[in-house]
Amino acid sequence: MNHFGGKGIKLLAAFTIPVLGMIFYLFSIGALMNITMLHWLFALLAATAIALFMGNLVDRFSRSAADAQEQNLQLKSLFAASELFAFSLNPQEVLNQSLDIIRETLGFDFADIWLLEGENSLRLAASNLPPIFGVSDTYPADRCLPGLALSSGEGVFIEEPQTDKRIEDKAWLNQLKYRSAAALPLIHQGEKLGVLIVGSLKKYKFTAERRELLQTFVNQLSLHIKNAMLYREVQQQAILDEVTGLYNHRHLNEYLDKEVKRVDREGGHVSLLMLDLNYFKDYNDLYGHPAGDMLLREFGEVLRDSVRETDVAVRYGGDEFAVILPQTDVLGAAQLSARVLEQLSKHRFPGFEKIAGGALTVSVGSSTYPEPAKSKVELIRLADQQLYRMKEVSREARKISS
Repeated sequence: MNHFGGKGIKLLAAFTIPVLGMIFYLFSIGALMNITMLHWLFALLAATAIALFMGNLVDRFSRSAADAQEQNLQLKSLFAASELFAFSLNPQEVLNQSLDIIRETLGFDFADIWLLEGENSLRLAASNLPPIFGVSDTYPADRCLPGLALSSGEGVFIEEPQTDKRIEDKAWLNQLKYRSAAALPLIHQGEKLGVLIVGSLKKYKFTAERRELLQTFVNQLSLHIKNAMLYREVQQQAILDEVTGLYNHRHLNEYLDKEVKRVDREGGHVSLLMLDLNYFKDYNDLYGHPAGDMLLREFGEVLRDSVRETDVAVRYGGDEFAVILPQTDVLGAAQLSARVLEQLSKHRFPGFEKIAGGALTVSVGSSTYPEPAKSKVELIRLADQQLYRMKEVSREARKISS
């Protein structure tokens, strides 16, 4: 009976009812009068009633089974999301796996997670759209579905994208072939973080239950995104120097460990520059520590602008700075050292007209792994030794000029 289906049973009953009506008519005019026919008539009537009842029962059972299956998938998706959000500390991993949950258990073919950058721009943080579609990494925050969701602060559900007047630009619909789509803003305690876009290649009915499920999922996702942002801020604070904004001594050691292992594994070089501000103590004594901090901050900005994007500028401690130079040999380190000194000499640091030499000068030392330095510790030590040799030369020059 399940194979035949509730619709089939109802069709059989629908065919039987007119036949019964005809038989009753013939019976009423006396055309059919024998008792056997009357018995057969009532049997057929009973069978029709049973068929109608069974048809409704099968339909109800089928709907209940489908609803139970969908509810099971919904609970599974929420459990998977809760487990993911609770135990993963990797923000990008969470975003990527969220897309898998959306596709596998919520029934959508594609999904994008966009995060706000400033007030007017969205950055694509995760997507399971094939590269062939060529989705841009940025999108205006006030356009199309994302704009509708962010401006209203509520989910936007589109069951007929081609005819829905809320979507003015339908070019992307034609490209992606969406037959249903939705946009839900990612909001945590009133703060707009971004938007989730989901799309289906087949007709998708956004029932009240499905909308509630999507909203519950988005609420969890928003909370985790905010927590990930806070976690990243704490991580950044732990490795940044609060005075200059450069990386600190701790990060230098961690980064050098990674670079030394990379060289051991893949070959190549890593070099290190150590820099020290000459006569910084004199500057501090003359102008005070707040002025000294301002000088260090300004020096850090100039140093950061003087090195390459792949280099890592660090405040090593006090008036000492360092620059990690990945994939750089001895000659490359010497060239970059000269470049940094040239850029620093072009910048006029205020207050040094009353200090020896009349301008800020810097002593620099460098070393390279795996030659001449044989370890991370030796890399730092050799660069530091060269730095202090240069500093001694500077002091001797000061004595001679005096």
